[in-house]
Amino acid sequence: MHGSKSSTPLVPSGLRADAVPVDRPDLDALHERFARDGRVVVPDVLDAGFARELRTCIETWTRWALVTRIDGAHRDFDAAAIAAMAPAQLQPLQALIAAETRHDMQYLYERFPLHDIDYDPGALPVGLAHFRDLLRGGPFITMARAISGCEDIAFGDAQVTRYRAGHFLTRHDDAHAHKQRRVAYVLGLSEGWRPDDGGQLQFLDAQDQVEHVVIPQFNTLTLFRVPCPHLVTAVSPFTDNARLSITGWLRAV
Repeated sequence: MHGSKSSTPLVPSGLRADAVPVDRPDLDALHERFARDGRVVVPDVLDAGFARELRTCIETWTRWALVTRIDGAHRDFDAAAIAAMAPAQLQPLQALIAAETRHDMQYLYERFPLHDIDYDPGALPVGLAHFRDLLRGGPFITMARAISGCEDIAFGDAQVTRYRAGHFLTRHDDAHAHKQRRVAYVLGLSEGWRPDDGGQLQFLDAQDQVEHVVIPQFNTLTLFRVPCPHLVTAVSPFTDNARLSITGWLRAV
């Protein structure tokens, strides 16, 4: 079993006890904001040194898959192999990606699956291994329960994501009939990000109008209820920066 329904903050073996500060003076305010809006951005969510360690792990990571949808089905491609292809070689794939976008939900970004039920990602750098342990139970889960009010959150799943120029995620609401998703999260690890760089997390109202925007920032945690319509705008073609994050869902069992 991943996680526990106990509210006691258990620190996984080998994990620094201060990796997630849980004695936050703003905890009540964050809870009230989430209860009112169904979403909240938590600043400085991790110990600064741990956040820096996670970012370094992602910056030096090499096991990326480029993910998208073609003909209604999820597809994974070796990101390094795609990056090495000439523009003319990429045109057929780009046409298929664009065709899917015109009539269905679509995405294009790079990822590495980090944690889920019965999933073993293999050997991990210490920082990513520590974050995976936090998703099994401990101060991160305790804090998420306190902010969201969802006491039945037992664990979180996760993927490391990298959005580069042209990458995007179109409108969807994260609903899944069998995964007991309570709250979605985005742990932002981008630095020096400008509004012009795109990659914005946009929340939509019932009329599909943008009602709130989150610009990528370093060491922030965006939490929002599931289901909730949202999207990630395309990363600008002129930026050399990459939108780095760890994303997933906090789930009941």
